[in-house]
Amino acid sequence: MARGWRGEGGQHQGARPYQEDSWALRTLGDGSLLAVVADGMGGHAGGAVASKIVVETFVHSIEQGGGLSDGLQDANDAVRRGAAGKPDLAGMGATLVAAQVRGDEVRWISVGDSPFFLISLGRIERLNADHSMVPQIEAMVKRGMLTAEEAERHPARHTLREAVMGEKLTLIDRGSRRLEPDARLLLCSDGVQTLSEAAIYAVAVRPVQGLIDAVLAAAAEHQDNVTAIKLERQR
Repeated sequence: MARGWRGEGGQHQGARPYQEDSWALRTLGDGSLLAVVADGMGGHAGGAVASKIVVETFVHSIEQGGGLSDGLQDANDAVRRGAAGKPDLAGMGATLVAAQVRGDEVRWISVGDSPFFLISLGRIERLNADHSMVPQIEAMVKRGMLTAEEAERHPARHTLREAVMGEKLTLIDRGSRRLEPDARLLLCSDGVQTLSEAAIYAVAVRPVQGLIDAVLAAAAEHQDNVTAIKLERQR
């Protein structure tokens, strides 16, 4: 019989004067483990409010028996209602990455650029799509249209192509994967990507605080908020 799963999460505001990330970890009635991370956008107040709304609404929807798609739709609707008639919250939104794991299978859904990593069989793999401009910019590097240095400094690099903002969602990543016995899963806000995937892999065996400490040690000048949840099998 497959072992159960456990998880832990943590966060740091990085070099920012405020925290716009939210996260949650819940064991559900069917024994599965649910994890969700949201990275807010829309200024200090708007970003913090949006990420909190997204996480709380998503979790509530799943706990009431909904699926991952239901949770996303409910969260999107809640953001729209939360911003209605409030000029200071106009344009607020958040990314979302959520995973539900049970036995040897994980299912996920995501909108935006918050990464979801699988660490297994000696390698790290990003499972979800990146809905920022990064993939397009990196494609331009491969085609010789930009240098790697130009791509790194590109002003549109962190522009989101989709986010949970209360509007119709056109880019949604969802999937499932069978998991090996050694599998670990990481759900993160994009602040963790100060580190390369190789560096993330190197600290994945540590508690989540070790990953956060490694991000902070890299001392990026404008380090974004960083949030991470690690899921692993119970020993």
